[in-house]
Amino acid sequence: MKKIILLISLIILSISPLQAVEEDNIFEQDENFKPIILEPEERIEEKISPYTKEALKGIIEKEYDLNSSAGMFREQLTLKYKKGFLKDTTLHGHMIHTFSETFDSDDSDFQYDTSLINVGLSGKFKSEKEKYTLLFDLTPDIFEDFSHRFLLDAHIESMRFKNNTILLGSSRPQVGYEGGNSAKTIPFLTRSQAARSFSNARKTGLKIDGRYKWVDYEIGGFSSDVRYHEFFPGVEGNLWVDFKPFANVEDKLGKLYVGGGISHGERNSTDFSVASSAIRYDKDKFWLRAEYQHADGSNGGSGLTNRKGYGYNLTLAYRITKKLEFLLRFDDFDKDKSIKNNNSREYTAGINWYILGQTARMMLNYVFCENEAKSDSHRLMLGTQFIL
Repeated sequence: MKKIILLISLIILSISPLQAVEEDNIFEQDENFKPIILEPEERIEEKISPYTKEALKGIIEKEYDLNSSAGMFREQLTLKYKKGFLKDTTLHGHMIHTFSETFDSDDSDFQYDTSLINVGLSGKFKSEKEKYTLLFDLTPDIFEDFSHRFLLDAHIESMRFKNNTILLGSSRPQVGYEGGNSAKTIPFLTRSQAARSFSNARKTGLKIDGRYKWVDYEIGGFSSDVRYHEFFPGVEGNLWVDFKPFANVEDKLGKLYVGGGISHGERNSTDFSVASSAIRYDKDKFWLRAEYQHADGSNGGSGLTNRKGYGYNLTLAYRITKKLEFLLRFDDFDKDKSIKNNNSREYTAGINWYILGQTARMMLNYVFCENEAKSDSHRLMLGTQFIL
């Protein structure tokens, strides 16, 4: 009998309680995020598997950071290695689908678009001081050769210097505020007109990203080629600086960023220069963004041009609940200052429903486009975003 009691006691003592892993909402591989590594025999224990009903239920119930682009299945799609030079790899995907109806004085047009399909992987090296990212574009596009747009991001980042990250490879330079940000977190289905034209392009080069209490900055040098059309057709330099005057009192007054920057370069003997300034403010349920850009030639999303143009926009937003947000934007744009009466103004009203933060979002946008050079138009758009 004593042997039986002793055996039962040993079995009880050998079973240790399992600790839940706290979810993190940062898409970039951050210092605090450590994926769970399970031995084959450990996966028998249902409680510690990221594929159980409890783990999947946690994805639905957790609170998401709306400034984060972390995928909803990040834990399930993270692999960790015991051997080799890589510490871990996280697979991810991003999809946006859009239904739109455009009305003008003569006709209407309904359209469905697979606006974006990106897949990629990112992770850390064994040293944990370097990260890597690969991002591929699988979006259908009949207007551009697949080989020129397939590879979006391909870079290595080093975090060996305090408050600074050094990035080498292909990435999105910070030309203006909105044009330098990921599509995952922009508030509307489309960027502002200036960001669509002057910015929003990947370049290959070296940049340094600094983060301090009172100021953030990004400085970089790149090849002026866009999407692998040419081998080093020229050089482009970029600088963006954000000042944070409320850094000591953000809890009381909110977050305020006052920033500006310049992008200057040359491509195939064509010079271009884009100057930008922006203000961002976020307090409780309210936030605003305002940006102005002036181009003396540009090399962004609309291609290389020597035209002089400008654009400015203002966005106001109010978070009705944690999941529901209402937005308004005024956007004025002149793509060519040499042509009079050529401005295009977009008035946009939008609703964002953050079902699971940015990882599962529905967007409803109404746009009235006032054109000085052609007839006005109205556009109603319904979009869905999923980040896996």
